[in-house]
Amino acid sequence: MDFDIAAKRLQQDQKSAYNRSRASRSARSASAKSKKEAQSARLKAEKRLQQKKIENERNAQIVDKVVTSIGRVERQLGVANVGSPVVTEKQQQTTSTISSSTTTLFTNINPLSNGWSFKATSIHGDGDKIALPPSILETMTSSSNDLDPFGSSSNGGRPIAFRIGILKPDYTFPSSSKMKALIENIKEKIVQNEKRKNAVLSSQQSTSSITDNGTANQQDMDDSDDEIDDYDDSQIVEAYLDELSMKYISYTHGTVVEFTQEENCVGLPESIARALLQPNSHSLVESSLNDNKEKKMADIPVRRTVDPAASTKTRNLTEMNEDMDVENNQHTTTEEEADDDDGEKTPGHPAYGLFDIPASSVEVTPVSRLPAGTNCTFTPTKTSIENGFYSLKDIKVVLEQSLMRTRATLSRGDVIRTWRRGTSFDLIVSSLSPAQFGAVSCINTNLNVDFASCDNDDMKDEPLAEDNVKPEPTGSRILGGGGGRLLSEPAQPQISKSNETASSSKSQVIEFPPEPANGMKEGVCTIQVRGRTPTGNTVTGRRRFACTTSTLSHLFSFASHVCDGADPIMFRLVTRFPRRELQLTTTNANKTLESLDIRQGQESFIVEF
Repeated sequence: MDFDIAAKRLQQDQKSAYNRSRASRSARSASAKSKKEAQSARLKAEKRLQQKKIENERNAQIVDKVVTSIGRVERQLGVANVGSPVVTEKQQQTTSTISSSTTTLFTNINPLSNGWSFKATSIHGDGDKIALPPSILETMTSSSNDLDPFGSSSNGGRPIAFRIGILKPDYTFPSSSKMKALIENIKEKIVQNEKRKNAVLSSQQSTSSITDNGTANQQDMDDSDDEIDDYDDSQIVEAYLDELSMKYISYTHGTVVEFTQEENCVGLPESIARALLQPNSHSLVESSLNDNKEKKMADIPVRRTVDPAASTKTRNLTEMNEDMDVENNQHTTTEEEADDDDGEKTPGHPAYGLFDIPASSVEVTPVSRLPAGTNCTFTPTKTSIENGFYSLKDIKVVLEQSLMRTRATLSRGDVIRTWRRGTSFDLIVSSLSPAQFGAVSCINTNLNVDFASCDNDDMKDEPLAEDNVKPEPTGSRILGGGGGRLLSEPAQPQISKSNETASSSKSQVIEFPPEPANGMKEGVCTIQVRGRTPTGNTVTGRRRFACTTSTLSHLFSFASHVCDGADPIMFRLVTRFPRRELQLTTTNANKTLESLDIRQGQESFIVEF
């Protein structure tokens, strides 16, 4: 009995010991597993921290490379950072979501230089001269700034220029496609460089002889760092200009006429205001133009200044005559005040209520190293052609009076207003050379000028002749790639066309009548003829015909004149779209242009032999 009890107790003790042993083994296994999991979690956390550190270093390197690249372009242009950066609401909202993406990598960072922000006022002046406050002159001439407003010898004696633009209120850097592509390219090169460095370090650790190989590998890493800076300057400039087109609604360039404006105000002449408010297809900010141009222009708020003295006088008149129309009085009084006071028309002085100016803030940024212009192409507007631009005898005189005396800078898309005997002619700056920045300086440089054609609403860079005069290699054109002349050269005597073709046996067979008066538009068709001379030179002529009195023989006689005396019987005049052919015969020679469906407007013919 005692034996059974002892055996049963022993069995229970063994079972308890076994359970305790199994529990101990389970506890030890669970402890090892938890330690392993904790170690794995710690390694993952360290890896994440290391990746985040590498990513932050990479992002800092990307920002540094982008800022360095943009800074190199701005140093080449001489752009000075004189303003404080403006943080928009869009930038403030994305402050807490900084990541490595292109759009948020530069949150609250704008590598582009900032200028002074001013309220626009209107001033008199025919050129590109703006007026600034006196404090700006003090700032520019202070010892802490390297800005010489009067021109230094290091800059060819050219006065400092200014970039004048209307900022987009929701702009954030980067916004342009070319700048984003440049940033992605920099990021890709930095990542490749990191991989190359890691491969070099791995090879160093696996190699027993570190002395010789380590030196070579270190040289490889230094070379890979230099590859990041190996960018085409033209690519960086294109990205920079593309970003400017997204920063500004529109912008142009100019110089300063005087420092007499009120504080926080900039005086804009009509030409600068028009460049900002009415950009064209050649302007620096081409993206602002779309199919609905009028609606886009309406998005830019505009206003007109009011003469305080005129307003006071108007109020007094209104009190004396309560029944008078206040608005009409104010408008009439303002015009009388402007007409009576000749001093107000001095360049730089206020021009109250004469033209629209931007109602939003205007940024003015100093640009001290605009490249000196060498070549420029002007495109006359349709109105200028209708006013008889191509009938001017010496365009050089017109440009000398209107361009050389009023312009210190030229920006692509600027409209140059020229005058000849009381008639205005508007010319659009359609191309410039050097074309790198889309703007050049006109001071202390020989500027060659050429003209492009205005074909309907499209501006095409095609040379045109003067009305009723065949273009000559060195004639009335003031430039033209070796075929023109410099504005600084004396005017060349024009060779009479009649003397030039007198020796030709096939000169004009029929004398065409004189052109209609410049102001006459009813029943008048402007006809352009393109062809070749017997020597193979391409020529173009443009002339105005009265559709009801001019005949087909007159048209062919003009085409013969343009093509250096070609026989009218030996060629035909054709149009392209739709194709139409005209052949001179004895039966249709005296038919009027109107009867041949050549009506009021514009027509273009090509001479085919």
